[in-house]
Amino acid sequence: MKPYQNLLSVLLCAVSLFLVGCNQHTLFKNGTSDYSIVIAPEAPESEQYAAVELQKWIAQVSGVQLPITDLEGGQKNKRLIVGYNPITEKLVPSAEKPADRDDSFTWCNKNGDILMWGGSKRGTLYSVYSFLEKELDCRWYSSKASVAPKRDTWHFSKLYNHEEPSLMIRDNCVLDVRVNPVFSARMRNNFIKVPSLKEGGTIDGSAEGYWGVHAMGYFVSPNEYYASHPEYFSLIDGKRQSDYAQLCLSNPEVLKICIEKMKKKMRDEPDFLIYSMEQNDNTRPCQCEACQALVKKYGGESGIMVWFVNQVADAVKDEFPDKFVGTFAYQYTRHAPKDIVPRENVVIRLCSIECCMIHDYDGCEQNESFVKDLNDWSAIAPHLYIWDYVTDFSLYCLPTPNWKTLQTHLQDYVNGHAIGILEEGDYQTPSCEFREMRAWLLSKLMWNCNANVDSLIQDFTEGYYGAAAPKIREYLDMEERILRREGMHTNCYASTAHPMYSDEFIREGRRIMAEARAAVADNPELLKRVEKEELPLCLLQMDHSPLEGIQQGADTMFCRVIQQEGIHQMTEFYPAINAESYKQSFEKIARDIKEAPKFRAIDAEKFSNSKMENGVHYVRYEGDFKNTVQMMLRDSISSGTMPNITIDEDPESDHFGYHFYAWLKIEEEGVHLFRITSDDGARLYIDGREVINIDGSHSTQTASGLTNLEKGFHLFDLYYFEDHEGQTLSVEFSSPNGYKGPLPDDRIFLFPKK
Repeated sequence: MKPYQNLLSVLLCAVSLFLVGCNQHTLFKNGTSDYSIVIAPEAPESEQYAAVELQKWIAQVSGVQLPITDLEGGQKNKRLIVGYNPITEKLVPSAEKPADRDDSFTWCNKNGDILMWGGSKRGTLYSVYSFLEKELDCRWYSSKASVAPKRDTWHFSKLYNHEEPSLMIRDNCVLDVRVNPVFSARMRNNFIKVPSLKEGGTIDGSAEGYWGVHAMGYFVSPNEYYASHPEYFSLIDGKRQSDYAQLCLSNPEVLKICIEKMKKKMRDEPDFLIYSMEQNDNTRPCQCEACQALVKKYGGESGIMVWFVNQVADAVKDEFPDKFVGTFAYQYTRHAPKDIVPRENVVIRLCSIECCMIHDYDGCEQNESFVKDLNDWSAIAPHLYIWDYVTDFSLYCLPTPNWKTLQTHLQDYVNGHAIGILEEGDYQTPSCEFREMRAWLLSKLMWNCNANVDSLIQDFTEGYYGAAAPKIREYLDMEERILRREGMHTNCYASTAHPMYSDEFIREGRRIMAEARAAVADNPELLKRVEKEELPLCLLQMDHSPLEGIQQGADTMFCRVIQQEGIHQMTEFYPAINAESYKQSFEKIARDIKEAPKFRAIDAEKFSNSKMENGVHYVRYEGDFKNTVQMMLRDSISSGTMPNITIDEDPESDHFGYHFYAWLKIEEEGVHLFRITSDDGARLYIDGREVINIDGSHSTQTASGLTNLEKGFHLFDLYYFEDHEGQTLSVEFSSPNGYKGPLPDDRIFLFPKK
């Protein structure tokens, strides 16, 4: 290159840099700013709130508080203009005024002015939050954890961002969002009202609310009507039901009552978009001749439901043209009907309660029928709404490896033309596994179902767990590898006995979490956050291997975390199974290990002249009993022996029971753990002393008991009964030498023959 060419190149570069510098604007520098926040004097309260939020978070980042002024204030090219107003119209003439309820938004600059606008109910507020996130790196990871990185200066030259939500209605049904309107707004959850300028207040008309659930029992309650009108309720096996069954939908008086009460509800509580006319929470529809004729005519129980709800919708549409009547496609009404379609003002709320949560819908055999239902409803429903389940409701804290399927399921809903979704998580308690990350991730994906999940997880973990973030992601990868392994499926009602929760998973998880704790040991707040994520592993370890759990401090960490987090409720339905009950159970295990009296073995000489055969004796009973004590008062049906304890070959499915007994050979002295999983009740005795008691009629439960056993033979007695709806019985034990599993065939012996 010739010298003059080199000089020309340098000059052109300098001119270019100069021109760029001329187009660059400075919002703040070294704690000072010439900018003002500008809103219209008649701006709705949500936009006034947006201006205050913008002021607050810019101050957090920069240390300077910008003044808020009306359209006449502020210096041209030095304004942050909040909301669609005359300045917006002038500077961006191509922009159209958004509808009030439009959640989409735009922010951009015109020279030095920055404009942020969207629908007046929420869109403008979302625009402010988006600007703060994308340009100033603000984050709101939970209601208690926010990030506003300090900056000395912030420059800009060209700004433009436009966003539209994937779903019109986004209900993030987790406790932290549902009870915190400020955090809810930052997460762009529009089921909860937007905060007002009054501290703790909210703005009427600022949410896309769905009133009620299972509302048919509310409108026509047996407490109010059964005594005088039993014909209003389900006819089942020839008898009208007086409890919480379903309504007789073919009865015109039931329809009349529902219409009048629906109108009253809409008048009394007008601040909702959709109003529930949904079946009660059971599978007991009316069997009367008139109802079943409509079921047959319209292709199933969903047909009579749509037929009924269409009439309610027709009756309210003239008075309430902007309201919708919602009904379920749930359990027995989940399949789409035939020869009938929902009215234009009807919303179908399709529920995924039976689905496998941890796999994509496509390619998972457990989800095939739901995919068909989703497609069938999508073809006929003018408005489809999804009730989705994203955590475990039998025990909220159980690991649920659905980090990838949260997205793919949402994408399937959006592709199915859903207008809204309720993502039901830990709406009652802070005990859910990775609750903050799951809530944050759900919010981001409900807004943009095509966002990069890995990037979102990295964003959250780096911001929320600090130096422990790599280990947290390693743990999530391990969940993906072990819990989602081939053949594993789970809906939202798993238990600690689910086979995916292997010993390998528990031990590997605790190892990774120990390393995560070490990474933040010098930061008490981050350490608490990491310890909280170990709570599920501690509970699983104490449930599966309490001896190992005690040795590794799982019991003490569990107790520390529930106290730190204020955790009480652990399940959706069983108040007796709470954090305190687990704490007491773990304390008892620790005491039992330390203080358990030794069970003396039977002298082996007693059997020296007898031939010992492997197996177990049984006595079998039949009858409608509610506990094993009642069972033992009945006459037995049969007796005999079998190789090991099992009910798999029993000819009945309900109303039977067993007494199993045998000699159990203990090969080494020390504390042994016995574990029983049963549906329904069971009691275990060793040498005549009770070790486990989960008696009574119940669904599948697991319980453990510890005994300090001397080497030799011990008398083993197990009482079990099956009431109805499911039958389960398994017996395991753990020994001091590390064995863990079912009772081995070669350790149980029949009573010797005389």
